[in-house]
Amino acid sequence: MLHLSPSMYLSRSSTMIHRNARRSRRMINSCIQRFTFSTDGSTTTYYDSQSGQHVTIHDESKITAYLRSVDRTVTTTGAAALSLSSTILEASKEMGMAGSVISMPQQLQQQDESGMVEFIESLGSSSNVFLHILPSQYHDLVVKNEIRKNHTITPSNINLCFEYNNDGDYISSNVQSAMTTFDGIQTSIGIFNPKYLLDDDPMLVAAQVASLIDTTSEFGGTISNILVAPIIMDNDDDTTLTSYDDELVQLCEELSYLDVPGSTIKSRLIVPTVSGDQLEECLQMGITKYIIDASSGDDDGSESVESRLDMLRDAVEENGKE
Repeated sequence: MLHLSPSMYLSRSSTMIHRNARRSRRMINSCIQRFTFSTDGSTTTYYDSQSGQHVTIHDESKITAYLRSVDRTVTTTGAAALSLSSTILEASKEMGMAGSVISMPQQLQQQDESGMVEFIESLGSSSNVFLHILPSQYHDLVVKNEIRKNHTITPSNINLCFEYNNDGDYISSNVQSAMTTFDGIQTSIGIFNPKYLLDDDPMLVAAQVASLIDTTSEFGGTISNILVAPIIMDNDDDTTLTSYDDELVQLCEELSYLDVPGSTIKSRLIVPTVSGDQLEECLQMGITKYIIDASSGDDDGSESVESRLDMLRDAVEENGKE
């Protein structure tokens, strides 16, 4: 028999109350949600009055996965960074995933601006790639004139994912610069710092994300995806992803309530596979894109990747998805 302390009973009871309340709100929300469908006979799009565009209807039954490498410790050469990225790209392809999430190596920033652009160019022949850009890398990547003079790249498979840092105007301006510098490139934002889940009010974070999307849209830009995928660094010994799976769900839910131009938020959200309960909540919410983290601590991370994939497969099957 498993014995739990009274505080653990209280914590679990409180969590279940919050989750049940969220399910009720989702059911009510889904009942009152209305779309204006296109009149050209197509049932695959609906007209979004805010953006003035026909937007693809979000198919909640189709689930996709992305393999992520979070190793920023490459401090030798650009070749080492390319080798690590190639491993992740090949692994994601072999496993039949939709693409990869890769971090821009910090060492490339320390060399010169062209190193980062050349790294992006090297990914041009790969499948879909979300490239995680740190706030400290924004300026060197998209603003400095040297890049505009020496490089012209339009990788359609690359999505520059700017890390959220609570400064929407700064992110928005860099997104606009990126779309100008790299003609036609896709742009996203990523909530990677755990503090935005643990320390900040999820309603406030959601409101700031909405403002960022609106500002970007006003200037002709687009935030194609929102990655809510905290990264646990090696020195965070007391923190694990499962420590805040409920906070992750709460933030995703607040984000999903946003009314913004273009595609629905739930169609843009990409979240990690953290726990069975978290996956069930996210699947019921209509989130269809998931990140599988490759652990750099266990050889090539294949064992942990397989276990997370199995967890996702089980949740998908139990919730009647594909």
